[in-house]
Amino acid sequence: MIILQGKDIAVSFGERVLFSNVNFAVDENDKIGLAGVNGAGKTTLFRMLAGMEPEDHEGSIVKQAGLTVGFMEQHVLRNDEISVYDEALSVFEGLMETEKELEALHERIDGGDTDEKLLEKQMNLTERFQDEGGLTFRARTESMLMGMGFKKEDLQKPVRVLSGGERSKLQLVKLLLSGAKLLLLDEPTNHLDIEASEWLESFLLEFRGAYIVISHDRYFLDKVTNKTFALDNFTLDTYKGNYTEYLRQYDERVTYLTKKYTEMTEEIHRIEGIIEQQRRFNQEHNYITIRSKEKQIERIRKELVPPPPPRRKIHFQIPCRLAHGTDVITAKDLSLRIGGQELFRDVDFEIKYGERVFLLGANGCGKSSLMKLVLGKLNGEGSAYIADWLKIGYFDQLQELRLTSAKTTMDFVWDDFPKLNRTQVQSALAMFKLYGEQLQKPVNMLSGGEAAKVILLKIMLEGPNLLLLDEPTNHLDLEAREGLTEALSDYKGTMLIISHDRALINCLATKLMFLHRNGMEIFSGSYDEWKESRAASAEGAGAEENCAKAVGGGKGGSDLASAPKVNTYKEQKERQSRLRKAATKVKKLEEEIEALEKEAEEINRRLSENSGDYMRAMEDSERLSEVESLQLELMERWEEAGKELAEMEKG
Repeated sequence: MIILQGKDIAVSFGERVLFSNVNFAVDENDKIGLAGVNGAGKTTLFRMLAGMEPEDHEGSIVKQAGLTVGFMEQHVLRNDEISVYDEALSVFEGLMETEKELEALHERIDGGDTDEKLLEKQMNLTERFQDEGGLTFRARTESMLMGMGFKKEDLQKPVRVLSGGERSKLQLVKLLLSGAKLLLLDEPTNHLDIEASEWLESFLLEFRGAYIVISHDRYFLDKVTNKTFALDNFTLDTYKGNYTEYLRQYDERVTYLTKKYTEMTEEIHRIEGIIEQQRRFNQEHNYITIRSKEKQIERIRKELVPPPPPRRKIHFQIPCRLAHGTDVITAKDLSLRIGGQELFRDVDFEIKYGERVFLLGANGCGKSSLMKLVLGKLNGEGSAYIADWLKIGYFDQLQELRLTSAKTTMDFVWDDFPKLNRTQVQSALAMFKLYGEQLQKPVNMLSGGEAAKVILLKIMLEGPNLLLLDEPTNHLDLEAREGLTEALSDYKGTMLIISHDRALINCLATKLMFLHRNGMEIFSGSYDEWKESRAASAEGAGAEENCAKAVGGGKGGSDLASAPKVNTYKEQKERQSRLRKAATKVKKLEEEIEALEKEAEEINRRLSENSGDYMRAMEDSERLSEVESLQLELMERWEEAGKELAEMEKG
């Protein structure tokens, strides 16, 4: 069921058209990612959906009667003096009023007032209170705050002492508790550590309602969305699937439409050649042919639609100086106290040349401080050694906020690299999509994303062989993140990176270092591999515990003698049942794969026979892509099922 619809929406600021001819529909259980480059108008569209329409706009937004829309920006923190817990509870103001009214009724009834209307009012009010979640709203509030990373002792802190990130998390908690049936989430994972992001993912996956999310976190988008609104090229297109699936479909669409456009253009040129030839013959019957061919060109031109441009990508390389050894960083017994508070102690680790290491941990655990301690920018206890032959490229997550220079972007870079000529500096900046007016923009007027790009560019031009990067993807849009990920993938040196960007971690990491107060946990592999390892450990611990209970007979049990005897016949029957189920699963998968193969053959036949029917060909091409994806997925499941069956038969 459609709960919200946009019809022919257009927004302009003066003569600049932000977007136009925007049409879309949101169903009651849609999980939508809103994609688009910075400046495409994503937040403007969000504000319109929340009822805050700009002055110069056209079109309409139609909402289902009674639809409540929750927009994070609306959920402001109204009182700095109340506690974190009370601020979150303020979402349930109506329930708390009902609760007070019920308490007053209870007191009157307990005092002897047994008026029938009073008892009926109490019953109706109690029923409504329970239906609206009155028995659980306090527990839900506390649970959500804890899920967002607030500790039990934090709940009574006044709002005024919260950091910017904590305030954002509190706003998000209020939004999630609001009871809205459509959530508008604008960069919800900003300021969240990985644990809080995972909690939010779990919440959204179980959320009974619809949401639209803007995010530069590709891992998060892929996890929580099943539809994508792409706001690009001044309009909006809808794609089935998450962000990665949208990219695949977009690239395929561009390829298909470009090929079709080229073929149709070439056909027009071919027919124009025939017309020119007929005119040279200058006979009456030739003019009949000419008119016929001109009509043919007109028909083709009506169907001729320029293809959308290919996705804009950032391409750059980070050159790396030669290595002169294998030992890069050695840290022993590192400890740090700031303002009397101990951040961490007894931290030991080694980093070898060529390793790609990610430093992870909860917000506030001291990751940035540890990096500065290693660099000698902070004083602590213990020792940290960096090989003296290394050229270091350091990105401070707060560095862009310190760009106070009034120099232009062009001069800010050129002054540090005077051996480059103007064209070389302009070309380097252009790699980061910085050109035109941006080059003459004072550095202190740059946005966070622009400033981050300038700093990364300067690091690139220095040619370091050791990169120390503290949250390098903060403020970067998805396009820039993909460019940075690609550049770091090709980089030959050593990296130590602090990041919450799980897509970046998965792509690059050879080692993960988790910082705790009492030391460091080190894991070799990617983030997903670490998660699998952790899940397997938890499963193993659970199995071990169950085994111990079985062997020990539970509380009071002493030895194997108390364990129940094995029912051999029953066990054999169960094994045969499992074998039959496994064999049936394999056969069913084979039948599904065969059906998909037949469907793919039929689609390919239609494509070859109906190549002139553009709309049908587009639908068939999209379905063929879906069929091929399903085939791959089913083949993987078939292989796994076959292995399981073979192992069971051996057993």
